Amino acid sequence: MANKGLDALLGATLELESSVYIPRLKTKFTIKALSNDDLRRINERATVINPRGEKSTDDQLLNALFIAKGCVDPDFNNKALKEHYGAIDEAECVTKALLPGEMAKLLQAVLDLSGFGNEDELIEEAKN
Repeated sequence: MANKGLDALLGATLELESSVYIPRLKTKFTIKALSNDDLRRINERATVINPRGEKSTDDQLLNALFIAKGCVDPDFNNKALKEHYGAIDEAECVTKALLPGEMAKLLQAVLDLSGFGNEDELIEEAKN
């Protein structure tokens, strides 16, 4: 009996990269899949506590951190890039350097590469 799941995991890597073309900049950004540890740290940073002690998620910060952590090139934590945009950290650099549609495109690509893609599309792709 074949162990397809086991064989697939033994032969798999979590080091996935892809590229996303940004027309306005006439260049491709290199992105990578996020790890479980990356997701945990991003969620911790994007969690805010209100004056009543209730926790909530800052969605804009969450999305910017997904993009910043998912981008290999450019590195949004680059000192010169942050200085150029007057950003205090990599998340602010993302929001100051990119248009909303560019952010959405990169966010979706990072999430897809990290395994959060459209399930129906993935099932259809696996059948073919």
